[in-house]
Amino acid sequence: MDYFCFKIFDLEIIWKNISGKSSLSQEDRINLEYAMRLQVVKIVIKEAEHLMGYLSLVIIEINTSNGNVSVHGDTPEPLYSRIANNLKQPVSKKISKTSSPVFAALNF
Repeated sequence: MDYFCFKIFDLEIIWKNISGKSSLSQEDRINLEYAMRLQVVKIVIKEAEHLMGYLSLVIIEINTSNGNVSVHGDTPEPLYSRIANNLKQPVSKKISKTSSPVFAALNF
């Protein structure tokens, strides 16, 4: 019997200001988290694919009051520099009034 085994590389996300006033809905936070995870994986693959095994050491901070993202200082080098230098802040777009007023897909 053949088995296919793969390792899930997961990074840590710190949600800052979660107890304070947030301009992000639950759906917005889910979309933002997905987009950030995807962006970080793409950055690591492009910049330092040999470091994919260390993706679990990456810590991303997301400020819920304004949606800004940053690489946490506890992320080791060279991952910190490679990701911080290429990480793009999300650009939100309002969806038309016929749809729900949530943030559109993030551009990066």
